[in-house]
Amino acid sequence: MLNYLATPLLAATRGTVMEPDAGTRNALCDVLRFALENYYVHLPQKRAGFAIDPVQALQLLKESDGNRFSRRLLSIVSSLHDRHTTFRLAPPWSGLVAYVPFLLEQYFENGRPRYIVTKRFFGFEEIPLGVEVTHWNGVPIHLYLENLAAETQGAHWAAQMRLALSNLTIRPLAFMLRPSEDWVALTYADPWGKPYTATTPWRCYASQPEGPSGSASGAYAMAQGVDHKLLATGAFLRDAGRTTQPSPTGLTSQGAFRHGRVPTAAGEAGYLRIFTFQSDDPAQFAASAAGILASLPQERLIVDIRGNPGGNILAGQKLVALLAGGRIPGMAPIAFRNTSQTLALTSLPPLAPWNPSIRLQTSTGLGFSQAFSITPLDDLPPYRYPGRILLIVDALSYSTSDFFAADFVDNGLGPVLGVDPLTGAGGANVWEWGALMELAGPAGGTVAPLPPGYGLNLSVRRALRTGASAGIPIEDVGVAATVVHHLTRTDILDENRDLIAFAARVLG
Repeated sequence: MLNYLATPLLAATRGTVMEPDAGTRNALCDVLRFALENYYVHLPQKRAGFAIDPVQALQLLKESDGNRFSRRLLSIVSSLHDRHTTFRLAPPWSGLVAYVPFLLEQYFENGRPRYIVTKRFFGFEEIPLGVEVTHWNGVPIHLYLENLAAETQGAHWAAQMRLALSNLTIRPLAFMLRPSEDWVALTYADPWGKPYTATTPWRCYASQPEGPSGSASGAYAMAQGVDHKLLATGAFLRDAGRTTQPSPTGLTSQGAFRHGRVPTAAGEAGYLRIFTFQSDDPAQFAASAAGILASLPQERLIVDIRGNPGGNILAGQKLVALLAGGRIPGMAPIAFRNTSQTLALTSLPPLAPWNPSIRLQTSTGLGFSQAFSITPLDDLPPYRYPGRILLIVDALSYSTSDFFAADFVDNGLGPVLGVDPLTGAGGANVWEWGALMELAGPAGGTVAPLPPGYGLNLSVRRALRTGASAGIPIEDVGVAATVVHHLTRTDILDENRDLIAFAARVLG
């Protein structure tokens, strides 16, 4: 296994990569401005909700002298508070992750957050597992995280704090700038409260997120709902933490799922953890889930989507239908913003249902098209879960996971237990810029390419709630938990034991 000492120092990259030249800067500003004005579905909501004008900010950036260009460009994208809409820097940053060789996780004790080291990467052993971290570079750890949270793309404070903790020691440089410091001084306390300080430099690792093979196609883009930055973080964790993560007792890992039986006061319950909805074949995803569900207790089920960055919207919605036992009156529909470019786009046969309402925009003055569900349910396996169900979420449950939670609640499938008050609040179908070019060209649209090496993911269609919440957007609002459980030290170190016990009591 790779030793962390063999990975390059982040400090070695200082001064080695220049800012893009004037032509590239102008092209980046022009493409991103065009994307926001013509295709970005959340533009009115972001302008109103966060009091920003990203289109004007890009014009001012284009007219500037180019000083600190990358930082300023990423700051404009971050101001959208939209983890779907991400700008990807060119090589060498597109394939690099900056890291320090450990992971911190948060639990609560007497209402106060505490942070402990739970994983070590690539053979690092200088800091013991389980110790409580009190300071980061001399700053109280919670205060440092609050400052870092303000720089994230989280839609609300709980999401911003979760993202800050996720980015504390792992930073995908494709989507965010290098840390300011070259090394980290970590102050921690042993079990008897004695303080220690350990210093370790930031290092770089070449990591690429796993993704379905069809991710470059227009057809695949029409079903995507995923946080690409969190995918990159997950890919790094799979590589770096593979040998330090304990195997869950009594649970079986199977592709995107971890499942098994958990004891409760009322008898055994089924437990299904879903780590991702990434799938090239949503029907097969649903069939695999049905096989797992059929093997679990049929009276009570705990479904856990914490930390799930999303994936294929169809896969998530088909799984909700399985859990609904066939009682699924509504699935979260999606809509375009009404512009001349989306009007051209919806002349394509796969997007034709949205065309009439966009065409009427000049008469109606409406800002958005009609909303339609994109998930067919005629290929579901015959199995349906018959028992009571509880869903566990956190503020990293994002995108397709937001769709999943919304459909779960809006169809009355059961209570939602949150370790945070809300899901991540990502309510969109996200398209990669290359896929948008592939679709817009035949429709007569004018979509310019990005400069070589750069990438853009864009929220193109927004999701709406159904049922009693019909018409409310998921973006920035999220899905509220019915009841909140703050993770305990036992949860962090002993496979969520207190969380599952609490979930079982809520489920009954």
